[in-house]
Amino acid sequence: ERVQDKIALVLTDLEMPEMDGFTLTQNIKRDPRFAGIPVVVYSSLTGTANEAHVSSVGADAYVAKFEASELAGTLRQVLRH
Repeated sequence: ERVQDKIALVLTDLEMPEMDGFTLTQNIKRDPRFAGIPVVVYSSLTGTANEAHVSSVGADAYVAKFEASELAGTLRQVLRH
């Protein structure tokens, strides 16, 4: 049984204790067991530099925090792929 059969998607913030969302995403995408699991970043840290960093670590999507309808639409889109 594959991990992807149990985990459809990872939704993460960037600012977290212990490990930030950049590192979490990078760790997921570098591990062959988890690389196929989509990662969506939902964060209040906006701006071109943060969004570029999110993309560079392999996240599948980035949504600014408190945009619930955008988050819902993004999750639906990512889950369809």
